[in-house]
Amino acid sequence: MRLSAGKIFVVILGVFILLIGLALSLGGGALLWANVAVKDGDGYYSTRTLEIRRDAYAITTYPARINFGAAGIIDWPNLVKIKVSVTNQKEENLFVGILTESKLKEYLGTVTYDEIRELRINHPFSDPKIAYTRHTGSSEPKPPASQDIWSESASGDVTEGLTWGVEEGSYSVVVMNEDGSRGLDVVGSVGVKVPIIFGLGIGLLAGGIVLVIFAFLLIYLVISENKRVNPTE
Repeated sequence: MRLSAGKIFVVILGVFILLIGLALSLGGGALLWANVAVKDGDGYYSTRTLEIRRDAYAITTYPARINFGAAGIIDWPNLVKIKVSVTNQKEENLFVGILTESKLKEYLGTVTYDEIRELRINHPFSDPKIAYTRHTGSSEPKPPASQDIWSESASGDVTEGLTWGVEEGSYSVVVMNEDGSRGLDVVGSVGVKVPIIFGLGIGLLAGGIVLVIFAFLLIYLVISENKRVNPTE
């Protein structure tokens, strides 16, 4: 079967559209699967449970820089929420808080704390691996709940989790003993809640299916037309 240059171009275009449609369908299907299989009862997609033992006054995450850019008109704090759930394996009550990078340095700048710099939790058959940066200091922190620096915080029994609607800025999560004492032995997880995941998955899947059908029709019409014009080939 011999095709003209124009028809070859249309077939290549059809294959390209087909690949895009398949990619969108797979992405949409993955989001819908996650919406059913990964999401917990409160609607959060959570990490595996992490166990952390550190001889420090606090454990913090590396500052996350959040910038909504042109999408700033969206009400992100109500759209995307973060949940930090922590259980103390000692008798002390815990404190979990979220604060800006500048306030973290002001509060913990002179005490010893560990900052999580790398977290690898992707491998399903091995334990999570955490890399820390130790920040050393010579003083003791004041009890965290007494400080008016937190964007959001929870203390006591925080097993059920601290929830926070994301905002623009540079933020860290801080875990401490409620009294500010040294030494932490905790297990916990971090989750994110994005209500639009289901709708986005439906949209991607539907759009992908439409493109796949269109690509098949385009290729079929070209081949059929070529057979009609050149019946002996």
